[in-house]
Formats: sequence, structure tokens, C-alpha cells
Amino acid sequence: MYAFLVLFISCSKDRVYRRDDSAVKITNDFSKSAQNPVFSPDGKYLVYTRFLNGYNRGPSELVKLRIDSLTEEILVRSDDADNVNVPFGSWVQDKVCFSSDRGGGTDEIWEVNDDGTGLKQLTYHSEESEIYYIEPVYNPKNITQIVFEYVTGEDDNTSTHQIAYLDKNTGSITLLTNSDFDDRLPSWSNDGKKILFQRNDYSKDEGWMIYVADINTDGQAKLYNIHTISNGISDDTDCSWSFDDKYVLTSSNADNIQFPNIFMMPVDTTLKKIRKTYSTYNEDGAPSQSHDGKWIAFESHVGEDEDYPSEIWIIKVD
Repeated sequence: MYAFLVLFISCSKDRVYRRDDSAVKITNDFSKSAQNPVFSPDGKYLVYTRFLNGYNRGPSELVKLRIDSLTEEILVRSDDADNVNVPFGSWVQDKVCFSSDRGGGTDEIWEVNDDGTGLKQLTYHSEESEIYYIEPVYNPKNITQIVFEYVTGEDDNTSTHQIAYLDKNTGSITLLTNSDFDDRLPSWSNDGKKILFQRNDYSKDEGWMIYVADINTDGQAKLYNIHTISNGISDDTDCSWSFDDKYVLTSSNADNIQFPNIFMMPVDTTLKKIRKTYSTYNEDGAPSQSHDGKWIAFESHVGEDEDYPSEIWIIKVD
């Protein structure tokens, strides 16, 4: 597959495409923005969010891309709404979950079959509550269980962010973290036993750290053994699990690099981190590893200016 991609894509000499690694760009959505890739269980496809007006600028649609031919289809049309999936964990079995305001109110959790049928809203709450349900991911061992980011408040400078749990069977929602910290972007381990998320103090714009916790869903869901695997020096964001749950993939400025690249941070902190992408000009983010461990997909855009649209790239894992 990788050889095919190298031959298929003619890379521009513009700096946005000049890299110091073997990554290959597999979308061509400029000036739209391609973000948040997630692999299909068989590794043949990606689903990603395409923002129609630039980086994080909706409305947005979900796109299903066949990797070997680069043919695409629209999985969920924008319908003048924001439809946003998460890299890793949002495609399990034949279901894709995502957040959307397509119901006409606030952001809710939705799911769709991976052939585009069966579009279904999973949560319902009042728009007047100023509560938003975003960044949902399945338990890979039980897709009736979802963790997501629970946001209270519309102003990002004063809003609170917590990790929450949804039981699809009952519709019940349980908050797993309190509002003492800014907790975002949960990801469920492949074995269904742990979750990770990124945490920071509300007063800071930097210093994001990776936290890992065991999760128990028997009775009322709860987290325990919550601990960090970050060293507190770098900004570690956009986190997801490696295929074997031994590493956390993250967009990080570790080692004082100018622009965040993709690293694999070991859950066992006695081991060394592994840098996976090398880009002098681009910020690499939203990494997701294929289920066989052979590939990492990620988004990338020039510099740290989030006004610049992203494209989806893929790199082979040695």
C-alpha cells in the first residue's frame, strides 16, 4: 500500500509538502480543512472530518476515504451543521460516532453505520443549558459504552471541561472527572480497561499533560488509579492509544522542537518516547494508528497558525 501511495501522489515543492520523513499526503482538500483521521477496523479506509471553511471552521462533514485508491464518499453530509469525529476510537465494528449540532440544538452525540445508513442521535439535552457533548469514542470491547468531553459554558475562556460516560442502553450520563482541572479528548484503550485524556489547569494555555486511568463500568462508572505519564515539560495534546495499548500517540513539542510533531509516549514511563514524524515547517496533530500497528494517520498544516487548513497524511511505522 505504501509504495502505491508514493507513486500515486506527486508532492509539490512548496514548503507545506517538504518533510524530513516518509509521510505522504493523502487528501487534497485545500482550502477546506481535513482533520481527525480514524482507521477502519480492516485498515482499508479512513474517516475524517472535513471543515468546509478552513481549520475548525464549520460547517463540517464526515468523509470516508479508501486508502489504496484515494476514492472518497461523504459518510455524513454537513447539512449546515458541525459534524466532528475523533481520531482513534470513533470507528468500532461497523459504527462511527461523532458530535453534531445537526439536531437543531446544542452539540449532541450521534452515530452512523460505516456505509452511511442508520444515522441516529444518541443524546438529548436542552440548548439553554449551555452544555455541549463533544469528542465521543467507543469502548472497543463494548460499543454500548462511550466516553466523551462534557463542556459547560459557551465562552472557552470560562467554560469547564470534564470527562463523561454514556451508557447507550439507558441513556444515562455519568461525570468521571470533576471541574477542578481542564480535562479533554478522552480515548478508550483497545482492551477496554483504561482511558486516557489530556489535562491542564484552567489558568494555563500550555503545559498539557497525558493522564491515564483505569475505568470500571460495573454499576456507576468511575475512574481510579488516575496518573500522568507526561514529564510536565512539553505540551502533549491530541492523544490516542497505540494499537497494543503500550504507547500514547500525541502531538507534542517535546525536545524543544519548534512545531509539534507526532510522538509515541510509553505508558511504562521507564521506557523512552519515540518520535514518529519529522517536519520543520508543519504542525502535526490528531494521530491515529491502524489496528495492525503498521500505519499512523495524522493531520498537518503549516506552522502553528490554526487559521491554515490541514490535510491528512499517513506514515509507515517501522
